Amino acid sequence: PSDDQLARAIAKGSGSPDWLGDVDDGESTALNAKKFRYASFFNRLKRDVAREWNPSIVYVKHDPKGNVYGIKDRVTVVRVHLRPDGTVSSLDLLSTSGAGFLDDEAMDSFRRAAPFVNPPPQLIDKDGLIHFTFSFIFELSGRTNTKVFHYD
Repeated sequence: PSDDQLARAIAKGSGSPDWLGDVDDGESTALNAKKFRYASFFNRLKRDVAREWNPSIVYVKHDPKGNVYGIKDRVTVVRVHLRPDGTVSSLDLLSTSGAGFLDDEAMDSFRRAAPFVNPPPQLIDKDGLIHFTFSFIFELSGRTNTKVFHYD
């Protein structure tokens, strides 16, 4: 990848760290949306994981010139299972990015960021765990900056 593509990949000067599909990047992104019930918890979690996730560093270590894995966008989807105290019970890889080292970095970033403080008790499922899906989107195609997370 070029220096410019790597700069975009590490989101220098970007607006929102959220993946917003076809919404153009800017210094800020304003959307008209209803308040998400547990947004404060998920925003803290997302921020904590973002501090630990370093896809551009591991990408350059494995493919410094972009000759092996190219510059196509990479998406890793993980099913997260947290204990009520915010520690990670387990992580399941639901969809690979096609580059195992990026998948490993995504899952390891969750483990490094844990424990997550104050998980809402309302999120605890019948099995005693909190479950959600989390996507790591590493854009190298040159269209936009790296967009980090999507959860549902």
